[in-house]
Amino acid sequence: MNKKEINAKILEIIEYIQTTESYQNYLKARKVLEQNEKIRNLINDIKTLQKELVKNPLKKEELDLKIKEKLNILNMEPSYLEYQTYQEEINNLLTIFENKINKYFFDVFN
Repeated sequence: MNKKEINAKILEIIEYIQTTESYQNYLKARKVLEQNEKIRNLINDIKTLQKELVKNPLKKEELDLKIKEKLNILNMEPSYLEYQTYQEEINNLLTIFENKINKYFFDVFN
């Protein structure tokens, strides 16, 4: 298989993934999150606290508690949970393709 054929197959896989119901649902759920100010703020707060934790490891206990509180609030948001579910479906699909590709190359070169 030459480089052009490999690129064509890769594009075929990408197009397939983009047309799956899981991917379409993921895009819709992501759009809902992007439009939800409360969720966006929670996510940004968590990221800020995580960065602060990296910079200030001595405050680990305090910052971990704040992060956990924000995550608990975030995990009570139905739209966030839905987004996570679709994201996990997409990640599983990508893992399946990754495993198949790895097996193909393993078989070709061994």
